[in-house]
Amino acid sequence: MYYIDFEKIINFTPVSNSFIDRYAGNVDSAYIVVYIYIVRNAIKGKQPTIADLSERFGLEKEVIQKIITYWDSEGMFDKPVKPSYSPAETARLLSSDSEISGLISTASAILGKALGQKEQSTILSLYDYYRLPIEVITILLGHCANSNHTNISYIEKIAVDWAEKGITTSEQAEEYLKLYFGDFTKILKAFGISGRLANKKEKQYMEKWLTEYKLPLELVTEACEDSVINTGKTSWKYADTMLTDWFKNNITTVEEAKKYSEEHKVKPKKTSPKPTGEPVRKTNNFSNFEEREYDAEELNNLALEFLKEQSDDT
Repeated sequence: MYYIDFEKIINFTPVSNSFIDRYAGNVDSAYIVVYIYIVRNAIKGKQPTIADLSERFGLEKEVIQKIITYWDSEGMFDKPVKPSYSPAETARLLSSDSEISGLISTASAILGKALGQKEQSTILSLYDYYRLPIEVITILLGHCANSNHTNISYIEKIAVDWAEKGITTSEQAEEYLKLYFGDFTKILKAFGISGRLANKKEKQYMEKWLTEYKLPLELVTEACEDSVINTGKTSWKYADTMLTDWFKNNITTVEEAKKYSEEHKVKPKKTSPKPTGEPVRKTNNFSNFEEREYDAEELNNLALEFLKEQSDDT
């Protein structure tokens, strides 16, 4: 075997003049720096994950995803072609590589059926194309079998998600399953949703609450249940506003949340008294003294005093 170390041949990161002319000064500098770093790693045969890039540049994962999406839309990333193994190629790999033959045998045993050509080809691609370790593929297959999802297309869909998230160890795989198929399911249930998995937008909300904010699951489900009670419907935005407020105020328990909500409860606005049917007493600039109510006798006495004062003056 022979090996060529491209690091010795190419000890710089190439950036074309056309790239500089087109994007320098026209695109946010963070976008350019992230792209150059990705190219730098590609020369080394590496592909940093979104989590890697987020940590490296101190940017939110959502921002990194926007940057990657932008460069992808600009045609700056190549699309690798997933291999399609012919029956002859599959047979050759099974006979020449003990790890691959062991993987196919394990997959057949876990899924409880003999694998056809398409299924064998897909499982081979999980290892060869998506670069998932065998122990991670085994955990993935076990999860799909336990949840009665043995369709190979479903298995590949989950595998693609794992590959994009950089799941390369059994610990990461187990944590993913706990989060996406354990905690996520409980949050959906708190919203009154059952019988389906979370969609993309719902996952983004739950990832934000559990992985970015690192809020306890019971606090998240409390907010979801409250949102349904307060709005009469499933409102992810309402729950997100509530949880973001709790996060900013360092609230980590249900008890703290209830106390906080009680202390910050919006008081009802004072309303004007309803009309009673009595005439409204008008005021003028001379009516700045406190008004009194008089009975008939008092009014008569006041009138007599007024007349006496008038006669004395004359």
